Amino acid sequence: MAIVGNQWKTDNYKFVKKTFEYEYKTRINKLLPILGEVETNSIDYAIEGAGGYGEMEHYDGTNLNKGEMKRGFSTIVVPEEYSKTATIRFKQAKVDKSGECRKTGTRLANAALATVFVHALRLLGGAFDSTHVGGDGKPWAATDHPVASKGSEGRKFIVDPDSGTFSNLINQTLSVSGISAAQELASRYICPDGLPFLCDMDTLLVSPELEPVAKKICGENSRLYPGQVNDVNPYTGLKYIVIGGGRDGFSEKQWALCDKRIMKEVFNIVYITRPRVLNSQLDNPLIDEYTGYADFGLGWGDARQIVFSNPN
Repeated sequence: MAIVGNQWKTDNYKFVKKTFEYEYKTRINKLLPILGEVETNSIDYAIEGAGGYGEMEHYDGTNLNKGEMKRGFSTIVVPEEYSKTATIRFKQAKVDKSGECRKTGTRLANAALATVFVHALRLLGGAFDSTHVGGDGKPWAATDHPVASKGSEGRKFIVDPDSGTFSNLINQTLSVSGISAAQELASRYICPDGLPFLCDMDTLLVSPELEPVAKKICGENSRLYPGQVNDVNPYTGLKYIVIGGGRDGFSEKQWALCDKRIMKEVFNIVYITRPRVLNSQLDNPLIDEYTGYADFGLGWGDARQIVFSNPN
């Protein structure tokens, strides 16, 4: 009489783990052009905004010109735990004509990806929401971001009112002229130390509904912007990313223009534990359990590298 052991569980785990890792890495890559990944073992993590010592002064050959750091704002991200458990029974694994093991890995990977993905979409979609604020006390999309802080008390940053404010919010529809308006706005940004904020606004972020327009502007045959006679399109080199899925992300008319390099520096997923699949040790030899698990948070540390548009 054959004895049911745990070897079938070991074999299952190899398939489930491999499928999980492949599916997750393949799909999360869609956001990584603008989303940085950070790993930490701390209970929280500070995403730092712009800062600097300002323009150098003339050196007289003897006396050093000591600088004072002009700071921006940092956002504190506190990662949280997420999990989902799936069960495979001995008979399912034995007959396995429907590829149950592979499906389990794929489904858990989809759950892990969807969890991270929708959190990123909600952060971008929530940019226009006054209840979702960053380290400077303003929504990500705002007309009155403070340029600099006086420093912090504990972990709360104090606005420097003398530094002024800047806007990264317009209300233009997605078009060549709308992109030009966003570019012009970004070209005048300054850092907390007064130096120009040098950025290359090279990536469009669009709602699913605006993807056809983005294709016309960014596509291979977009040298002449459709509908405009002899109107040369200067933005054929732009890339675009769709920010939307289900109920999350940008609404129908919303879009943004950003510098993807700086976005990766200040728009981060902070992992204490990257998404993974764990195998539960059960007393029942006929049941195998797998848990998708992640410990992460998201945040943004600066608003100068992205201009949002929220047309009426």
